[in-house]
Amino acid sequence: MSRFFYSLFFYLAVPFVLLRLLWRSRKEPEYRSDLLQRFGFFRSAHVGEVIWIHAVSAGETIAAVPLVERLVSQGHHCLVTNMTPTGRDRVRMLLGDKVENCYAPYDLPGSVARFLNVNQPRLYIVIDTELWPNTIDGCTEHDVPVLLVNGRMSARSARGYRRISSLSRPMFAGLTALSVQTEQHRQRFVDLGAAESRVQVSGSIKFDATAATNREDSFEKAQALVGGRPVLLGASTHDGEESALIAAYRTAREQLQDLLLVLVPRHTHRSSQVAGYCETAGLTCVKFSENGEKKVEADVLLVDVMGELNAFYRVAQVALVGGSLVPVGGHNLLEAVRARCAVLMGQHLDNIDDIAGQFEQAGGMIIVPDAENLCQQVTLLLQDERRRDTLTQAAEEVLRDNHGSLDRTENLVLKYLEGEAS
Repeated sequence: MSRFFYSLFFYLAVPFVLLRLLWRSRKEPEYRSDLLQRFGFFRSAHVGEVIWIHAVSAGETIAAVPLVERLVSQGHHCLVTNMTPTGRDRVRMLLGDKVENCYAPYDLPGSVARFLNVNQPRLYIVIDTELWPNTIDGCTEHDVPVLLVNGRMSARSARGYRRISSLSRPMFAGLTALSVQTEQHRQRFVDLGAAESRVQVSGSIKFDATAATNREDSFEKAQALVGGRPVLLGASTHDGEESALIAAYRTAREQLQDLLLVLVPRHTHRSSQVAGYCETAGLTCVKFSENGEKKVEADVLLVDVMGELNAFYRVAQVALVGGSLVPVGGHNLLEAVRARCAVLMGQHLDNIDDIAGQFEQAGGMIIVPDAENLCQQVTLLLQDERRRDTLTQAAEEVLRDNHGSLDRTENLVLKYLEGEAS
């Protein structure tokens, strides 16, 4: 009955959902494209053979890439679905034509049934915790195993699911198998209704990603743009974080006059707004898309295109990984760690609490509670190479200690593909 009312509410909300897409498309026109896919109108070129892999947006897509590449290398056909244009951009950039890609169907009974009837996937793999009750129920009805991979469940999310337990418990019970990141996450999933025998702790597959996405052409261009200047990087920043970084930059520049601030907003449509912040602060600013190949002479390089962040991790000495000074929940710091860049983050880390906690405890990153502390830490780190080395070495040890999750996750997936699951 709970799912009936949930579905009814969703159907009634569809006009408002479409209006929201239209509103978002003012800044991101891609939201207007392929609308029918969101209602299940997509046909795979490999009907009955395809593995359906759902990664809601950019972060989940990046996490899924190593697993997808392993499956593709073994001859499996993969269809990767996303909910956002940034997720689809990442699929095109990182996987190209190795996979099929479309928007995931909305969690409406009709849309889900249409998608499953047409494509007949062998398996449905969900990355992280993008779970929808009608989708899972539809897979059960169509005898499609549902695997949750790289699963995580924050305390806040668990509290939310408990408030709607009549809807969420059957959903968790319907999962065929769960590969989760930590023992703490495992217990939360079990408490919410997942069968204990179906949940295994495998760690985070994000730790097993390689630096393959750091294209050498992008790195060489980043090197040319920086031209040997020391770099403070703002990575995947949100509104409020750029202003804090600008203040930190102005303080640090008193000691390092040649310092370059590189800002990479999480959403490129905010680039003009961020450029305005720089101008208001009296800083010269040049956009990546307009500078060409020549060395940046301005105070700030604003990266207003997608797909260049990893290259700038490799040329930066210190990076603030965004979504953490403001209450977004924190973005992935692992690419910065692999690039041996000293990492700072704010205290809003709900989305990555399991990963961030390991680095903080090991001394592999620094938590800055506010903009004032950010100024202090940036100046200290930029002036102290030995301290930066201590941070990056500790962070690399955390990476080494967590390797192996991808192998365990791949074995679980292959077990179901080969029909060996009990």
